[in-house]
Amino acid sequence: MPTASPPAAPDAVTADVQHFFDGYAADFDSIYGHARPRNAFERFVDRTFRKSMFLRFEEVLRHTAKPEIRSVLDVGCGSGRYVVEFLRQGKEVVALDIAREMLDLAEKTIREAGVGGEVAFVHAPYLDYAPGRTFDAAVLMGFFDYIREPAPVLAKLGREVTREVYMSFPKAGGPLAWQRAVRYRLRKCPLYLYTRPQVEGLLREAGWAGRYTITEWGRELFVKVDLRR
Repeated sequence: MPTASPPAAPDAVTADVQHFFDGYAADFDSIYGHARPRNAFERFVDRTFRKSMFLRFEEVLRHTAKPEIRSVLDVGCGSGRYVVEFLRQGKEVVALDIAREMLDLAEKTIREAGVGGEVAFVHAPYLDYAPGRTFDAAVLMGFFDYIREPAPVLAKLGREVTREVYMSFPKAGGPLAWQRAVRYRLRKCPLYLYTRPQVEGLLREAGWAGRYTITEWGRELFVKVDLRR
């Protein structure tokens, strides 16, 4: 499982996000129930306020199970939970993240799951990554939460993905969004929230009008783009 060389020096926002996730890796993974045990209160919070994380997990895997999806780019792969399932589906996977600790955790996750297959790990910001190839699908879950300028990311995806893109955007508004914004500010991690009109505007700007569907799950928007239309 090869790993790319370290990324170029990040900008200030990227550096703050990278620092946050380098320190948050194990706690983040425990949401899926595979790292340290969650206490009763944490499990209640996960079921009540993070239900969308499990819904999007199931929805992405439902789409990538299609036989025409053979290669998957996982942008912001985190602890590798999606990567494990993509490998079980027999996909070729490139897993990219800006946090070295997350990539280390992802490699460990795959080893412990005992799954084989073709996977490459890339330690870099997505906009700095030059794959020199295209992918059937791209997955960006919990990624745009930390992206100041989403439009260049969407434009790059349009050049590098040939079939489908699956993305999540955290919704602005309401007490949960406010609470999360405060919590991340205290941790010195940038956080960006979106309204549905803002997301629709970004998708139209990317040239994807008529190609996308948006599903609202609690505090997030799940977007699927069909690039073959």
